[in-house]
Order: sequence, then structure tokens, then C-alpha cells
Amino acid sequence: MRKIIVPALAAAILAGLAVFFGFRQESHEVNFEVGGRVLKSSGPLEYSHHELLVPQTFAESLLGVNIRWDRPAPLPKGVYYKDKVAVLMYHHLSRKPLLPSILSVNRFGDQMKLLKQDGYHVITMEQYRRFMLENGKIPDNAVLLTFDDGYESFYKLAFPILRKYGYTAVDFVIVSDVDNPGKGGLPKLTWQQMREMKKFGMGFYNHTYNLHFYDVVDAEGGKEPALVAQLYINDENRNEYNEEYYRRVKGDLGLAERRLKEELGNTDSALAFPYGAYNDKVLHVTASLGIPLTFTVKEGLTDRGERNAGRINGGSNLRTPAQTIGWIRQFVPKRELTVNGRSVLLAGVQPEFRNGRLLVPLDDICRSLHIAMDYDRHNGTVKLTLPGGHHA
Repeated sequence: MRKIIVPALAAAILAGLAVFFGFRQESHEVNFEVGGRVLKSSGPLEYSHHELLVPQTFAESLLGVNIRWDRPAPLPKGVYYKDKVAVLMYHHLSRKPLLPSILSVNRFGDQMKLLKQDGYHVITMEQYRRFMLENGKIPDNAVLLTFDDGYESFYKLAFPILRKYGYTAVDFVIVSDVDNPGKGGLPKLTWQQMREMKKFGMGFYNHTYNLHFYDVVDAEGGKEPALVAQLYINDENRNEYNEEYYRRVKGDLGLAERRLKEELGNTDSALAFPYGAYNDKVLHVTASLGIPLTFTVKEGLTDRGERNAGRINGGSNLRTPAQTIGWIRQFVPKRELTVNGRSVLLAGVQPEFRNGRLLVPLDDICRSLHIAMDYDRHNGTVKLTLPGGHHA
């Protein structure tokens, strides 16, 4: 859609707004900045998970496109999903788990066996990186195996099973725990163990240097994840200033990146957020450090180009191996959003029907058309900018 003619698009927007004015469902007012003019509108707008949902017909008129929300075409037998990755997440393994959140090594082995039997294809981090960043190809039913925290059980229990099936996996390590092995708690990996496993295709990435904990954020002692929170400075009765926050977080993540490179020779970067917590500030820091791939704990399949990936929890001992592997298919979308016949990557919010009208995420649609959308929620304005800097 880079060939959109600006005057034609502006005319379509005006026509779309004329239709849009007829909607009088309960919502807040938003002003669309179009061709230097500010047009007030009210209608069935919804703001959910940082996404602006607008009626399908309005979005079509606004952008001069055809939008559909239909069931995808049937896939061949044995293919559950294409052009997506199921990123499975694990933590600690144990021979005799004491907690439901700790997976038994036997169940992990059975899961790996089922992946092969059921037609899943475990991909490497390099395949995943190329898929996300370079439009690379991946097999159908692709799976990426990930572990968090750098427990020694990855080396002693998971690694032999992974080698048995010819699989690779990545482990997001808390780097300070490796540099300071006497900190206590469950045993962690050593640099030597990681170097040995790298020879067999395992990868090791950033889980912060030392920000995997909750810290104080107010005078009452409330706590939030240290990576995302502007911490409370008790002696000065205030929270960190933005520049203090950025300096602390950038210093920590940068140190972890440096140590991984020094010890393991890493030439690529990825970060798993502790507790899955992130915000725009953290994403700004990761971008400034050249960390292109991040991982949360929100469950779901990951689409091409989705650099902040969700993951499916495979580490619960409450599910049988068959239930865990079968759970992957629960995230296969029942419908697909397309613009002019091309699939739209959904960042987290699904289209939804509201009082007979289909609401669609305008942010994701604009992104698929390479149209910059700036929604100033405080002022209630939306500005659309075409490639090349032209305002719609």
C-alpha cells in the first residue's frame, strides 16, 4: 500500500468520517487529524491493551482498503498452524518435584517425545531470528524451546533429553548468578557448562544481569518488578527520575550483554523479561542496546515479525504431557484478519463484534500498510502519516 495517493486517501477519510458520525453508541470522543484539519468524531471506539478499536466500515473508508475477519483456509492434515511459532517456556526441572510449578524430568521427556510424534518441528534460535527479522522460512508446526533463570537442571536433566531428540533450546540466564555462584538458592549454570552446551546448538541469552526481583516503588513499601519500575528513593522521598531509571536499566542489561559476549562469544541478542513485565521505557532501552527480540509470559502463538513474543507455559506439573502439547493448538486463531487479502499481524487485541458491528484494531491495520499512527490518548487525537512523512 505504499502507492496510496494522499489526496484520494484524504477524500476517503472524509467520506469515512461522514459515515462514522452516524454511530452513536457509548464511547469517548477522538479527533482525527487529516490533511492539516482536525475532525471531531464520536462513535463505537474502544481502547484496549494499547490498541484503538474502530468499526470495520470506518477503517475501510478511512484507509481505502478491504478488511475481512474470516475463518482461515483449511490446512493439510497434520498441519496445525503455518508461519507461526509456539514458543514453549520452562524453568527448573526436578526428578522429584515438590511444587506444581516445577516440572518433573520424566514429564519433560514425554513432552519432547510427543512433539516429535505429533508432527511438531523444533527450530533453532537462528531460524527463529531469521523468521522474525529477515523474513526467513520456518517449517509448519514450528516450536522454539526456552528456559528461564539459568538453573543447573538445564544442564543435568534437560540437556541429555534434548540431545536424544536432536533438539536445541535457549536459556535466559540471570547473569549475576553465574558471575557470583555463591549467592545461594537452587544451583545455577556455570560458564563452562554453557560453553559445552553451545557446541551442541544450545543458546544462552539475557534475563537481566541483576534485576530479577521486586523492589520498593512508594513510601508505603509497595513493590513492582525492578526492571520496569521507577524505584522509590527513601532518603529523598521520591521515585527515580526518568534519566536515573534509564541509566540503571540500560547499565544492567548492557552489562549482561557484555558478559554473555565475553564468556560465550554471543553475536546476537535476546531478552526474556523477568515475570513477563515490560513497558515502553524498557522497550526503548532494549532498542538502544540493539536487542531486537524480547519474550514475555503472555500465552499465545507468535507471528512473523512479532519481536515481543508471547510464550506458552510448558513447565506446569499439573498437566499431563499430552495436555501440555495439546494445549498449543488452543492458540491457533479461529479467524484471520486480512487487509486487501493479506494477513494482518495482531499485536494482542483481537477484532470483536459489538452490537452487530465488527470492531478492528486500527493500530495493527495501519502498521500492515506502513502508515504511522500516533494516538495521543490524553488529548484524544489520532494523526496518520504515510510513508515518506506525508500526513493522511
